Amino acid sequence: WPACARADLVNTNGADLAPNFAEVTILDDRVRVGIEIDLPDYPAFVPGGAEAVSSRTEPDPETLSKTTGAAFAVRGADGNAIEPDIRDIQVRDRTPRLTATTAARPRNAPAPPSRGDRVIYVELDYPFEGKPDTLTLAPPTTDKGAAAVSLGFIAFHGKVPVTDYRFLSQPETVRLDWDDPWYTAFDNPNLARHHKSAIMSFLTIAPREVRHEIIFRLRDLEGWTDLDLGASTALDTAQAEAVTVTAERYFATLPPLSIDGKETEPASVTVLFLEVGPTGVAPLETLKDIDRNTALMGAILSYPHGKLPQTVDMTWALFTDAAQKIPVGVTDPAGPVPDWATPDSPKIGWRNFLKRWTDPEVSPVEIGAGRTLVLPVLSIGLLAVALALIIKAFRSAAGRWRWAAAVCVVIVVAVTLSAFTVSVPLPGPPSQKAATAISRAILTNTATAMLETEAAAFSEALDTFVPRQEAEAVGAEMRRGLSVKLPTGARAITDSIEEVKIEQIEPRANGIDVLARWTANMSGGHWGHQHRRRVSYGVLLDLEETDGVWKLSGLTVLSADLKP
Repeated sequence: WPACARADLVNTNGADLAPNFAEVTILDDRVRVGIEIDLPDYPAFVPGGAEAVSSRTEPDPETLSKTTGAAFAVRGADGNAIEPDIRDIQVRDRTPRLTATTAARPRNAPAPPSRGDRVIYVELDYPFEGKPDTLTLAPPTTDKGAAAVSLGFIAFHGKVPVTDYRFLSQPETVRLDWDDPWYTAFDNPNLARHHKSAIMSFLTIAPREVRHEIIFRLRDLEGWTDLDLGASTALDTAQAEAVTVTAERYFATLPPLSIDGKETEPASVTVLFLEVGPTGVAPLETLKDIDRNTALMGAILSYPHGKLPQTVDMTWALFTDAAQKIPVGVTDPAGPVPDWATPDSPKIGWRNFLKRWTDPEVSPVEIGAGRTLVLPVLSIGLLAVALALIIKAFRSAAGRWRWAAAVCVVIVVAVTLSAFTVSVPLPGPPSQKAATAISRAILTNTATAMLETEAAAFSEALDTFVPRQEAEAVGAEMRRGLSVKLPTGARAITDSIEEVKIEQIEPRANGIDVLARWTANMSGGHWGHQHRRRVSYGVLLDLEETDGVWKLSGLTVLSADLKP
């Protein structure tokens, strides 16, 4: 795949770029906090203050105060601060935190604050006894109770993220659910993570496919099926793979969707183990030591459809004792619309109210070579008549002036009719302008063909603009070089093509070889995120013309680069 993948959650508050950052993990018997401290802000993290650390001089870790980081407070349910144990303290490079804003921070987002590349890193443990109902996190504060520094943070309960990237600008209390960490949450609703619900549904209506995606947990699946995992608390690779097979069989038995009034079974069901964090939701890279209690999973049910349907209806059947109100996101080409499914109202419906929608289709490329001779044929004929009249006038002894008058009239009429022309094609390769138009049309066809989700439909689309004997090779190169895979596992589609430039044209028998560059605006997603990318491509197109129709007989993708 082209190296265009980026994290999928667009974080616009700037907390990931804060000069100081704390990563908080609530464990069974302690709170572990790792803090990166911008060198000039070091005094704020030492109770009672300390001599300012110059941003130009790195302090020796051995000389740093052992109380560094103690000003970051963790308070128990009784309100008393827990005395921390310092596990590590060092000066090191700042840790990059990847989000989609790394490549695509909105233009109206606030400018990131000034910060250094080197930080003081402190790792602390705040031990507690028992299982407290609440814990309170507090940043370093001034005498007036305001946050002394800009401090971004992220919090986890075990492996479950409780927040996305946020700012800790005041003391915040987190309520702990020890039986199900998914429901651990801060009292402040502004600190909730993006994926708040344990079970979520996403219904996507696309030009060639209706797709139903479901996020759920392993512990939910255990309630719906008989997995028989025994007493194990963690899954090994073999167990995880067996779980996905069982889940795929189970989701294939769900009530079918109704598409245009016809009950439709999924053509394919894919189940993956997922992870959710500051970069959104993405498939797990390795199926090893999966925590049974907190494991997150996702199902993708695909319903191929030849064109955008008029109606889609779904009946939701997956409820649990803890999840009685399921958020359902319904997305069509106009954008997402939120909905909810409950036991009393389990049906979700979509109607096609798009007024200006046209299903994309491939079409023959019938564009002239652009090398023509434009002739005003009527004027040329009349001038020939005028020439004959002139010869007649010179040969006639009588009435010469009448012939001269007739010549003048014919010339005037010839000039008047000069706008009526005929274009005569000239031999040779297409002009630069024509080659650009031909390439743009071919590239538009490739983008449309790649919307197809079924092999037969893809082959049929290629047949319009690719010679049959070259279809397999061209199709494989399109899938290899023009596909953009997103972190969620989705394949992006091309929304528009712009900035088509022809850098080189080489004539050959029945056609041309073209070195072209263009920018594709792409979008796509899974799990409720819609991602947008701008990708700059460089390709070599082998174009041939037969009976006035241009076809793509060869394709080589030379480069694919993400643009800001």
